Amino acid sequence: MFSVILRNGCVVDGTGMAPRTTDLGLVGDTITAIENLPCEAQADYEFDCSGLLVTPGFIDIHTHADIALLQNPLHLPAVMQGVTTEVFSNCGLGFAPATTEGIELQRANLGGLFGDSSRVNWSWSSTGELLAAYENAGIGVNVAYLVPHGSLRASVMGYSLRESTDTELASMREMLKEALNEGAWGLSTGLWYAPMRAASFTENTTLARTAGFVATHQRDYGEHLFKATQESIDIARSANVPVQISHLQMNGSSNRGRAAELIDLLNGAVREGIDLSCDTYPYTAGSTVLQAILPADVAGETPDEIMASLGDEQKRGKIAAVLNDGRDWSKYVLSGMSTNEFGQYEGVDFTSAARLAGCSVGEFICMVLAGEQLRACFIHHAAYEENLEIIMSWENNMCASDGLHLPGRCHPRLYGTFPRLLRRYVYDKHVLSLQEAVYKMTNAPALRLGLNKRGALLKGYAADVVVIDPSAVRDTATFEKPATFPDGVLHVWCNGKQVKANGLPTGTLAGRVLRR
Repeated sequence: MFSVILRNGCVVDGTGMAPRTTDLGLVGDTITAIENLPCEAQADYEFDCSGLLVTPGFIDIHTHADIALLQNPLHLPAVMQGVTTEVFSNCGLGFAPATTEGIELQRANLGGLFGDSSRVNWSWSSTGELLAAYENAGIGVNVAYLVPHGSLRASVMGYSLRESTDTELASMREMLKEALNEGAWGLSTGLWYAPMRAASFTENTTLARTAGFVATHQRDYGEHLFKATQESIDIARSANVPVQISHLQMNGSSNRGRAAELIDLLNGAVREGIDLSCDTYPYTAGSTVLQAILPADVAGETPDEIMASLGDEQKRGKIAAVLNDGRDWSKYVLSGMSTNEFGQYEGVDFTSAARLAGCSVGEFICMVLAGEQLRACFIHHAAYEENLEIIMSWENNMCASDGLHLPGRCHPRLYGTFPRLLRRYVYDKHVLSLQEAVYKMTNAPALRLGLNKRGALLKGYAADVVVIDPSAVRDTATFEKPATFPDGVLHVWCNGKQVKANGLPTGTLAGRVLRR
């Protein structure tokens, strides 16, 4: 007797094996059979999956769902894609563990990146308390937590752009160790962002060694990409820990056509015995908070100091002058607006928006940041398809959304990443085989983190399962209309409970907190 039987599906089990037609049997939250079951086998629910794909639930190894899951526990942007597990915090951007002062600094600086939090009770300080908040409220997907470096630094040092002292580093290590004991799976860092950009090599390697696993937003993905990648390699070598390079991309014309060279650099390190991998979203545009492109000395200030600088006519003029530096602002598009005042510019490139506003681009950026109280983001179209395809084909690459739950217009990767990989890069462009793509979306991230019995359709594994119509699966989210659900993802089970049925959400909160 089974809870669910899925019959005659084209099973892609996540291990890299070729698809095969067989049945899947679930009992409660566990896969108990993956074989041709006799016709007399009984189940509470039975589905004929002839002509359909049956895969493990997708594991999104790079997200920013920290606050979104507390605000909207059903988490439909993920569930409707077939995602059953999310890994966060990433890029060092997050809120636990943290002192009261650290949380307030992070909220003021990162609020625009994490969206609406009007229903969130910001009462935690430890990682254990945050994870308990997910459990108490119920969540639509499983979660695995990484400790954000920025939260450690903000709590111990504020936003001081200097190297940590031995005492400060020891305090960060203690906070990190406590978080690991409470279930975190490692550390995330973002060396492009304040205040982490001031961390020394010693600080980065010491925390990495303590964490045992690091996901890193590198110091640069543009002109200095190769130097930044070498830094990631050096940290992995010195700390002797696995390093995941977050959303590996190659921005700017100087990097066009150099993906093979980048992969050679990574493979050289792997041959040396360094444990490296990366994740990539299947788009050639990125997105983050607008204040991150301010001059380094201003971006490293506290949120209150940034607002004060924007309110000072002389300082604001200097900031605007630096921003009017000749870069191609037509590739930058405003997103994530939270006020009506600047909503008219959402989806408009900075060059055109500044022209409409009757000012320079630098003045426009300052005006938006001041008016939105730092709660603004942008989308940057700077990468190239040929580089993207080579990077996603690397054997140590995984699929991830880097989804941002913004007010207003968001990046379409939040809603479309996983169906897009299947439609565009498997069925249309044949960049990846079906089994390669499913592996990168499921078992690869599970193995990378060490998630127990997740990410594959194997007997005894968690019943996280997706049923897909291969002829219909596609992303519908666009840069013009990003908040639209994909087609072709028919059914989703999370821990044996159906969270999507016949293309519609069931409203079931079946997710769990996965602790190390």
